[in-house]
Amino acid sequence: MRAFFASVPRRERLAVAGAMALSLTIVVCYVLATRPNSLAGDQREYHDMAVLFTQGKPWWGFLPSGVEHASAYRPPAYPLWTGFWYEVLGTSSTRLLLVQSLLAPLTVLLSWFMARRLFGARAAIATAFVVAVFPFVWEWFGLLYTEALAIPLSVLILIALLERPPTPQRAAVLGGLMGLALLIRPTSLFLFAGILAAFVLATGWRRGGALTAVSIGIAALVILPWTIRNYVVTDEFIPLSVQDAALHGTFNETSANDPEDPYSWRPSTPEVEALLAEGPISDAEYRNELIDLGKDYIVDHPFSVVEAFYWNGVTRFWDIRRPGNSLDEVDFEGRSKAVTTMGLAMHWILLPLAIVGVWRHRRRRTLVMPVLALALAASLVFTVAAGTRYRAPLEPLIAMMAVAAFVPQREAQVTEPPAPQTASTPA
Repeated sequence: MRAFFASVPRRERLAVAGAMALSLTIVVCYVLATRPNSLAGDQREYHDMAVLFTQGKPWWGFLPSGVEHASAYRPPAYPLWTGFWYEVLGTSSTRLLLVQSLLAPLTVLLSWFMARRLFGARAAIATAFVVAVFPFVWEWFGLLYTEALAIPLSVLILIALLERPPTPQRAAVLGGLMGLALLIRPTSLFLFAGILAAFVLATGWRRGGALTAVSIGIAALVILPWTIRNYVVTDEFIPLSVQDAALHGTFNETSANDPEDPYSWRPSTPEVEALLAEGPISDAEYRNELIDLGKDYIVDHPFSVVEAFYWNGVTRFWDIRRPGNSLDEVDFEGRSKAVTTMGLAMHWILLPLAIVGVWRHRRRRTLVMPVLALALAASLVFTVAAGTRYRAPLEPLIAMMAVAAFVPQREAQVTEPPAPQTASTPA
């Protein structure tokens, strides 16, 4: 890797460093300008879990009943991240977010590397600067949300996946990365579709399916300790988190019949309020009850799946909707309306360009088909709950493909760093 970076022209290295510095400056200014963070949305729970972490109660929380307990409500990676930094820096969200802002230039660097391999140096520099200034990428580093970890890790997975020779070793590496991604955001499951598409295109269904199975198996081994922990503390099989119960937040009478925001996910419904009104409830019982409610609604209204796919998997996930509907999410999540407005303006430019980029490079099937598989799988997964936030890990890919719309042909590819030269031994 050192040899690879040494081979990059100095001017290009300076340009990438400039993009990284720009992204860091933007996020730091955002954190300082918005302090103290109001901790709206899920941020409050991540803060509370981090505080409990400093009290010797790792992965404890208050949801769903408001009672302090060993929790399976959230996947473990981000609470571990916030808890560690609260332990080191004190229980200040501002200090944590200033440290977390360092993930912004890391994401720019990874995006540059991904684009350079696939489209050459000029496209890579352009991608680095687009990612650096794209609000739907950098804002999450200034907020207490799992996207801060999910974005750079997703780019790393794409680097390991796109137009790489499929081998058992690569399948194992991707499995390990996917296991970590699932421990951050269980919805990262959609990335397996890209892995399957890439492996099958390169080696056929039999070998490609087998290599994908290797990745899935390794990912399962990575999350297994957490699954065992959940079983110990809840006496139930909860693979990752109680957030599996998000199904009911979309598939219920209130969401389905909303005339302005049909199938918009809701944190509370009359059924949930009635359930919580009965008194403290365990994580496992809460999860099971809500999953059953969601399934029952789908059984009674099977066409709701198609409707939810349209409203969530298409219009909300890809932000193909009125600006006001996108801005409605902002207050609930503790984001900035001004930043979201700028982000929407860029998104509505980048997304059509990304589609053009995919079309222009359609002959590169080992690149385009995994990208399309990722897009479709993400739409399906986020049928349950969708919005601008959930698309965040794919934004660097969208930025790269938008830049690719202006690349007439593949300029360069760096598949692996060059091997070091070894001196020959004299006879």
